Amino acid sequence: MRHQLKAREYKLLLNPGVFEARPSLTSANDFWARRVSKIVEHLDNVRPFKQVVHRVIRFWDDANCNLSKNDLILRTREETNAGFISNGQSGVTLKLRMPDQFVVASTTLAEDGDIKTEFEEDIGPLEIKASLNSLEPRVVLPRKLSSRNRFSLSSTITTRTEEVPLDLEGVFRIFPGVPDILRASYPERLSRLQTGQTVYEYAFKEGSAKFDADTVGEFTLSLWCFTDPTAKPSVAELSYKCKTSNGVMNGKAARKAFKLFLALQESLNDIVDPDNTSKTALALPQGCQNA
Repeated sequence: MRHQLKAREYKLLLNPGVFEARPSLTSANDFWARRVSKIVEHLDNVRPFKQVVHRVIRFWDDANCNLSKNDLILRTREETNAGFISNGQSGVTLKLRMPDQFVVASTTLAEDGDIKTEFEEDIGPLEIKASLNSLEPRVVLPRKLSSRNRFSLSSTITTRTEEVPLDLEGVFRIFPGVPDILRASYPERLSRLQTGQTVYEYAFKEGSAKFDADTVGEFTLSLWCFTDPTAKPSVAELSYKCKTSNGVMNGKAARKAFKLFLALQESLNDIVDPDNTSKTALALPQGCQNA
């Protein structure tokens, strides 16, 4: 395989209605104290969130959703100040995400150099989609809680915001491995990219807990506001990431991390998002959410 697994990230979508408009580090740590601290208190070196990062995020695709149909996600992310004023630099990320570890690990999206590439495992709840006509929530957890795992290869380049690619041809120039995945005709390559809703993200970071002497879970609470950074959050996700050691996570730490994920699902069951399984899908261009 071309890539070694760098990290495993456990992600749980929450009902955004439990969070206030204009989130703050104080409100994030109040949530930690009320809902998370008791679940993680058996672990070592538990720490709440220490900082908040403000970012403007957009997800892109063409009118035919060619990227989404091929398990590709194109994202731009601008680091900003607390007022969401950009510094003019954007991180352009192309991600291949799918369940097959070996397909993802053997893929090359771009060459090294100015491109930063990471191979990670995304772990979410094992969820079942209910009928759209049902009066019950659209997403339900099975009686026996578990997880579903996907693998992602992300290649990122930082560029000036005005140099972000505006068509598929621009994406192909930055990420020359894309044509091996997406067989687009030349006219399609010139099709303009469109964006979904603008995301104003409050990312509360540096919460942590130890699973063993060498494995730390790094917690993040991500709150997304659409259209206006002062709006009530529309998306909420609690996650924790564990870096591997040369592509491996030892069994003791992995078991603790998995048990914690089950405990979070059970203890936060009343505020798990009842309608959605992916925060990315909520911000994709119209029509590409289920491509």
